[in-house]
Amino acid sequence: MRRHAFECPVCQGEQSILLPDGDASATSICRECRSELEFLPDGDAVKVVPAGPPAPAGTRRPPAQRPGAAGESPAAAATVPDDYPRYRGSPLREQSKAGGTLAIALLILAASLTGLTNAWFVHIIPEVNEGEQQVGITVEVANTTGPLANVTLLVDGAAANLTASEPGAYTTTVSSGMRTFEVTAPGHRNGTMLVLVYVQDLDMAPTEGANLFKFILLEGEGAPVKQEQAEQALLQGMLAWCPFLILAFSLIGLGGAWAAWQRTSFLAAQVGALFSALALGFLLVGPILGLIALILLQRQKHAFSFKTGEHPPP
Repeated sequence: MRRHAFECPVCQGEQSILLPDGDASATSICRECRSELEFLPDGDAVKVVPAGPPAPAGTRRPPAQRPGAAGESPAAAATVPDDYPRYRGSPLREQSKAGGTLAIALLILAASLTGLTNAWFVHIIPEVNEGEQQVGITVEVANTTGPLANVTLLVDGAAANLTASEPGAYTTTVSSGMRTFEVTAPGHRNGTMLVLVYVQDLDMAPTEGANLFKFILLEGEGAPVKQEQAEQALLQGMLAWCPFLILAFSLIGLGGAWAAWQRTSFLAAQVGALFSALALGFLLVGPILGLIALILLQRQKHAFSFKTGEHPPP
């Protein structure tokens, strides 16, 4: 027997082996890559060639011999090497993507649809109140010096029956809805006011902007002077722009629901959930649904990573 030092033709690992004397060939296994080798006598030398199938995928090889290296065709996908430590933790569970994001999309969609309903309801408030109730109102009329007597009130151009309760204060009954009031007094310019008289408690105490309207008339002659009350100005302003604002918020929410359903953008889903809550659908229902969607989105962040790449799986 003689010892022969050689280099494995598969992994280029240097090692040695005992070979029998003579010209007989021999076979052995590489200690590093586990490839089967054949040792062929070649005069005074020994030729080493692979004798079996290539080494299993995942065994250590120098860079030039690894799958995908230049000049070598791709091999099978690598497996975890045998000398890597095994995972000892709790069993891994695949996190659901489609199910979680679908629920979030439905929450955002519901909040947005309630917002659309809210926008429509705010828009039709004047029509809903039109002619629904005979409301008792109080009109207070004064000039720069004090209350005025001998006052006439026109409601949508028709004279109203006024009852004087105290100096400068008059009561009457009008139909609910959008009404134009015009107050006249001898020696003064007329005062006009556009008001929304909404359905209310018949026993409601006089409240400014609801059933109490104040006029300050200017002395002299001239065109009617438009009168305003802060409460009515705020109410009519809200009726003018709130429906469009709520509509815009709801449409943004619908876009966020689509993004959550398709899992195209985590940020778009977040923005949609936020604006669906701000749409105030059914006052509290929409905000609650939108906030729940926002919270659940943080737990489903990984579901968007396969398209956006911004949020790697936990």
